[in-house]
Amino acid sequence: MTADRSAVADGTPPEVVHNSGAVEAPTRTAEGGGAPGSRRRRWITWVMLGASGSWLVFVAAHRGLSGRVWWWNLPDLAPPLLFLAVPVLLLAALPLARPARRVGAMPAVAALVLGWPCAGVNIAALWHRPPPAPADAITVFSWNTWYWDQLVRTGPRGEPIRDPDRFYRFLRAQAADVYLLQEHLYLDGQDWSPLPVADPERVRREFPGFHVAVSGELVTLSRFPIVLDRPVDLRPWLARHWPALPPADSRLPDYHTVKTLRTDLLVFGSVLSFYNAHLYVPVVGLPTRGGGTAEDGLARQDLREANYLAVAADVADNPHPVVLAGDLNTSPAMRQLRTLPDRLVDATPALDSLYPTSWARYGLPLWRLDWVFTTADVDVHRYRMVPAGGLSDHSGQLVVVSLQDCRERTSCR
Repeated sequence: MTADRSAVADGTPPEVVHNSGAVEAPTRTAEGGGAPGSRRRRWITWVMLGASGSWLVFVAAHRGLSGRVWWWNLPDLAPPLLFLAVPVLLLAALPLARPARRVGAMPAVAALVLGWPCAGVNIAALWHRPPPAPADAITVFSWNTWYWDQLVRTGPRGEPIRDPDRFYRFLRAQAADVYLLQEHLYLDGQDWSPLPVADPERVRREFPGFHVAVSGELVTLSRFPIVLDRPVDLRPWLARHWPALPPADSRLPDYHTVKTLRTDLLVFGSVLSFYNAHLYVPVVGLPTRGGGTAEDGLARQDLREANYLAVAADVADNPHPVVLAGDLNTSPAMRQLRTLPDRLVDATPALDSLYPTSWARYGLPLWRLDWVFTTADVDVHRYRMVPAGGLSDHSGQLVVVSLQDCRERTSCR
């Protein structure tokens, strides 16, 4: 083909003349050097590559910083499911970035692999089948009660959804041998400071024959005799000295210093240690610290680290089988959960949910903050989350366990 030279000479766009004599007008492109469709594809490609790379950077930063620095406390609150959902969505959208889909897939796949331990997926639910419960198995109910029986609220039709009588009916309905209960306290409506419950003896009246241990906000009820009752004080494990711990004017001082209550129970001739835990949240520091300040953030981090160190040290020195349960205020995405001693085994495989949750925010049940751990000499036969029916913002945990060595002795039967 040849170009029309005269057209070039007078400044008009050249036409292409084929050997056959036909004249073909040139293809015009949009201003900017490309067709609109081409420009859109390039824009989508760069967006997809940027999103995949940015998410990989976030996941890598989370794995390195979670639980190590106070200023990562806010990103720590991300729903664990995001660590699975985001890379899967990125991979599903990559065909839109056709020119670079292979390059874009690499950071998305890397983020999925790196973030998988944080995603909270109970993949063992697909195959794990707990052993049947023997006759000597015991039922344990752990629950963050949401300020005990203080709050009375009404539902959409004006019906009461929380009152003291209903609260205790719910507890008795669990028919547990051991209750590990948290937030046995009221809140001051003015400054939100913790207060003792109005009727601390009612729990004993509601559970006649049970042995009771109380420390701060923690209550353990047991059909079995309590041979040791020991609050686990976190203060020896603090990295810094906080003079307001506990506050001088607190009406419940142990609430600030004891976040785990250990009770050793005599179960069919064997001692079984229960740790009733409610660890500090990552978004609230000491009562006298201003929220949102760097000092407050540092206090949060220090208190949480001390919680875990105190539990780990006590478990390490404990020769007995152990059950640890409660509101750890720690999601699967938070590194601190993995600082528990190796001696403790996560009971999660016994749950039948692929994505177990125990706490909701804005109506979204995306977080799991409540856990059960045992030592290897304790078998878990059943484990499920119990909806609280409006009585609490946390689900309860009902777990059936037994001692392996106990079943070998006739005294267990």
